[in-house]
Amino acid sequence: MSSGSTRQDPSGSRPSVEDARHWLAADFAVQVADIVEVTGGTDTSAVVWRVVDDAGTAWAAKWTTRRTGTGTRLVTSMAIAGIEGTPTVLPTTDGRSRSRRAGGKLALTRWSEGEDAATVGLGLEAWVAYGALLADVHAHAFPVPPRRQGARRGIRRRRRRYRAEIRALDAAAVGGTDPVLDLWRAARPRIDLLLRGTDLASRTSAEPVPCHGDPHLGNVLVEPDGSLRLVDWDEAVVGPREIDLHLVEFSVLFQPATAAQLAAFRRGYGPVELDECRLVRYACIRALEDLTATMTAALASSGAERDEELRVFTGILAPTGSASLVEDRLRGALAAEAA
Repeated sequence: MSSGSTRQDPSGSRPSVEDARHWLAADFAVQVADIVEVTGGTDTSAVVWRVVDDAGTAWAAKWTTRRTGTGTRLVTSMAIAGIEGTPTVLPTTDGRSRSRRAGGKLALTRWSEGEDAATVGLGLEAWVAYGALLADVHAHAFPVPPRRQGARRGIRRRRRRYRAEIRALDAAAVGGTDPVLDLWRAARPRIDLLLRGTDLASRTSAEPVPCHGDPHLGNVLVEPDGSLRLVDWDEAVVGPREIDLHLVEFSVLFQPATAAQLAAFRRGYGPVELDECRLVRYACIRALEDLTATMTAALASSGAERDEELRVFTGILAPTGSASLVEDRLRGALAAEAA
């Protein structure tokens, strides 16, 4: 399994397999014996190929137009420090972590034969290892990235703010006849509740640490030897550790962790005092970003693509969805704030 995947970009500007073959030879001195594009993901700004070089070594080559290079720099830094569980990066021939090609950046990491933990599951000892792996990431000495180059700051992941998306969807819902908008109208009271959560004030100051940014179980690979590897570092950021840990508390994969799994994770992570309001606020922002993005995409699509966006939208609001998981604790935090 690779460190990322992609779906078709309707713009038609995506690089081809032959582009990748040429770039890998010119930029990384990798002679490609076999290359195939990886499909099935949701990041339209990226293309991933599985590459086998002439020595038989398998690599994941990822080209992306995302502006931040924090993830690549962080992975490279952790590899130098000897932190296990992160991808091995092959630098370019002139020592850079990525090369620039066709308006995007190309990086090369070792391919993992592991399967994602969301599919195969984790035993309790693996949950301990999962906690220890994130603790190692958070403890790594890594400087705050410069604000230039679009480096991500904080929890927000999308260029268009969720409040702007909500206004646009509300405008479309006024007199709109698309039946998909009925789902938006029905969800609107819960959207308002989540919006209240985005205004919760943190109770403590935050220590900035390097964060993966999206460490749900779909980005955790279980290697053939049972070890774990974190992949897909495009959302990496230096910020409060709750950026990562809220995704453990409030799963975005419709598979909430059990009390025993959370206890095992915390045992591996080690003792830490988390800010409940910050955790809940981040979970509300994540749910709103995902809800608005999927509804906007559903309105702009049709057929199977629309069905998939609606599946995710309704899943977020379902009993095991991330919105539902945070709502009870959100109400508690709001009550405590009002007291």
